[in-house]
Amino acid sequence: MKRMHVLGMVVLTALLSVSGTFLIMKKNDESENSKSAESDLTSGQSISKEHVKEEFVSTVDTNFGWENTTYSKKIDEWKSGDEPFIDNLMQEVIQEMSHQKIIADEKESSIMITPKRIELLLQMVEENKDGYEHSNKYLDILNRWKQGDFKSVDKDHNDMWFIQGTKEGGIATGISTKEQEKDYIFQVFSIPIEKQS
Repeated sequence: MKRMHVLGMVVLTALLSVSGTFLIMKKNDESENSKSAESDLTSGQSISKEHVKEEFVSTVDTNFGWENTTYSKKIDEWKSGDEPFIDNLMQEVIQEMSHQKIIADEKESSIMITPKRIELLLQMVEENKDGYEHSNKYLDILNRWKQGDFKSVDKDHNDMWFIQGTKEGGIATGISTKEQEKDYIFQVFSIPIEKQS
């Protein structure tokens, strides 16, 4: 027991030393880069517009934002006549699909938007309109998405979010750029950027 305690302390000390060294080296490198850029500017050199590139900001939430394979599979396997999703699940699915196209501080799991999934969800809602309290809202969103209209995808996300009952965080604050969406699809759904349409 005592050996395990000592071994644990040695390993912990080693990990802290390595991570501390890494952080110090990173700060020194950032400081040197900052000083170098500053000295370039003060020595009369100017930075041309082609060298100034806006920093890319990823929209991937690495804490929670991974693919929801359970719901993705449920959508993909649904057939006309099968039991439809309950209201709350329909809201969750639409909200999770919107994650690839929005900017939010939190995204708890995602479902990739595909034409087939949009079509299946549309069919499910149309066949079961009376069973959904918000069927008109779902149809409005899904019909726009079917046409490739994602101009208000952030509002669509937030509408589903509020219908479900607000939670802390996760409100969409904007729409992703094409570059951010491609990065999101690559990181969350593992589809290489060159294979995305």
